[in-house]
Amino acid sequence: MEIEWDVAITLIIASYGALLSTYSIWNKRQEQRRKIKVELSYGLLRAGLTSDVSSVLIISAKNTGRKTVTLSSMGLVLPDKKYLAFLYPKSNVSFPYDLPEGKDCNVWIETEELTKDLKKGGYSGKISLIGYYKDAIGGMYKSKSLKFDTEKP
Repeated sequence: MEIEWDVAITLIIASYGALLSTYSIWNKRQEQRRKIKVELSYGLLRAGLTSDVSSVLIISAKNTGRKTVTLSSMGLVLPDKKYLAFLYPKSNVSFPYDLPEGKDCNVWIETEELTKDLKKGGYSGKISLIGYYKDAIGGMYKSKSLKFDTEKP
């Protein structure tokens, strides 16, 4: 069975159009998705010019999407999948917080305070922690895990 050139060209153009249309729809959906990148890191905090420096664990949220996301809660995921929520977080913003496209926010906890809380909960030694933020419509965004040593606050 031979296919004529005009039919073959029509099939190629139709296939190309279907692929382009599918990609366009997929791309549009990706643009509309909420995208929050959460990172967990260590840092140093100085409250004033003459005050002491304290070690902190920082949970950062960066809006890499094209929609504003309302962040409502945050905290840490512990090794046994329990959540340590920060009810009154130390932060550079107030929660709930509308995080616009291309912006970030940070929450921190002093490592000494975190060590005390973890030890009260029965944790010791080196443990893996994951930072998280939740949005107002139930979405959850998590960081990669970070090792935390409860013996060296």
